Amino acid sequence: MNDNNSHWVRKVVIVACVLNILALLTIILSIIKFTPLTMVTSISIGGGLMGLAILMYIVVVVRDLHNQGIL
Repeated sequence: MNDNNSHWVRKVVIVACVLNILALLTIILSIIKFTPLTMVTSISIGGGLMGLAILMYIVVVVRDLHNQGIL
């Protein structure tokens, strides 16, 4: 991998990590303070953030496999 590609991958993985941590904090909030509003927030916002983080991880892994000639 060249330096520019490595820099891009590092940024995407860091953003995905932050999104995943925010999603987990949102889900923990609904466990600590169990109300209908926190439950809806946990499902919609937390699930969306976690889905976006997983999608970003998948993009990085697929691009790396493609660069190595495996895919």
